[in-house]
Amino acid sequence: MTTHVIRTAIVNAMIVTADPLVPVIAGGTVVIEGERIAGVYSANDPLSVENADETIDAEGGILHPALINAHSHLAMTVFRGAADDRNLQGFLERILPLEAEDLDEVAVRAGIRVAIAESFLAGSTTALDMYFWPEVAAATAREAGFRLLCAPTVVGFPVPDCGSFAERIEQISEHPAEWVMAHGTYTMTTDELHAVSAIRSEQSARFTIHAAENQAEVDDVRSRTGYSPIGLLREAGLLGPTSVLAHAVVLDDDEVDLLGTTKTAIAHCPISNLKLASGICRVHDLLRAGATVALGTDGPSSSNDLDLYEVMRFTALLAKQRSGDASELPAADVFAMATVQGARALGLEGRTGVIAPGFDADLVLLDPDSPGLTPMVDPVASLVYAAGRHDVTDVWSRGRRVVAGRTLTTINLHQALLDLRAVAAKWIDKEVGK
Repeated sequence: MTTHVIRTAIVNAMIVTADPLVPVIAGGTVVIEGERIAGVYSANDPLSVENADETIDAEGGILHPALINAHSHLAMTVFRGAADDRNLQGFLERILPLEAEDLDEVAVRAGIRVAIAESFLAGSTTALDMYFWPEVAAATAREAGFRLLCAPTVVGFPVPDCGSFAERIEQISEHPAEWVMAHGTYTMTTDELHAVSAIRSEQSARFTIHAAENQAEVDDVRSRTGYSPIGLLREAGLLGPTSVLAHAVVLDDDEVDLLGTTKTAIAHCPISNLKLASGICRVHDLLRAGATVALGTDGPSSSNDLDLYEVMRFTALLAKQRSGDASELPAADVFAMATVQGARALGLEGRTGVIAPGFDADLVLLDPDSPGLTPMVDPVASLVYAAGRHDVTDVWSRGRRVVAGRTLTTINLHQALLDLRAVAAKWIDKEVGK
């Protein structure tokens, strides 16, 4: 018995491909078969869509690759608004006790379901996610059709889902995963980082960690170890093209060159960095040096939202302001950071981040009648400087239409919001009662 593969044709689209060889196709068609893109056609290509199961007229709206979130803590929707107007250290002093007291599997499930809903509605279908109870998060993501890259988080002290560093290392040893995730150079000792490096190397796993997020962190790590965070990671053998460093805000020239030489990936989180007053990442210098730079939202309790369109816009504007050059980091480069470079950083190059035959059908369609996208002189610039989650009408995740006509198809949003409010009420009610 053969299974029928659903064939969908999206016609009359302004296709922003993220392929530098053919960046924009006006009046184009994308054909989806199952999970993948079967064909991409220009307006002049001979094409019959009569055998499609579904034909969607984009009416000239932008169709672009789904955005890739290279650093997140999605289930922290539970603590959205809990630690505003604080720097990184003040944020952690507030959040860590809340997590210890109020976080459990039920909270993670509720938190990540709403975060996935928010991500889908903001045009993102993939995230590298570091948080607790990753098995619960992964199951919730699979059910919704979201690509979640996650693994147990290694920290140098007891955390909500693990009693000790040694216990976590044993867990990772017994259950190898694609990723090894360490919280930060400021929450682990040198010996612990070396242990993480050894197990990461043994399992040939990809690696991610917070690093050089603000000056206080850099000063603390240097006083304890004699190294800067980047120097400590180099000493532990944790830099390279399969490593993703979140933030990397405080870097000297030698460290920028080192990250470029080692082809280390950076997850740039400008909105979180600004809100925590951490500083501005040297994005253009890192790109020039040869590093991969992707974009992240960070957690929704530090950045407060999961909108990568806003992240793109802030990335472009901050780079221009920092350099004093309005031509710095043009829109096409920023869009690549949210798509192609995000895929490269996460080990998904050739699978997602580009609209091309053979790639996963991770696609976003924007409203052709959006006032903010009219007129559209340059579609790529419109995506970076004008588009927002309010423009998203339809989203496909590996061929599955997870948003149709602005409505989620794989998540009951009403129930998800009720569940999240119920778990968040535990800590909110305590605060009100104080």
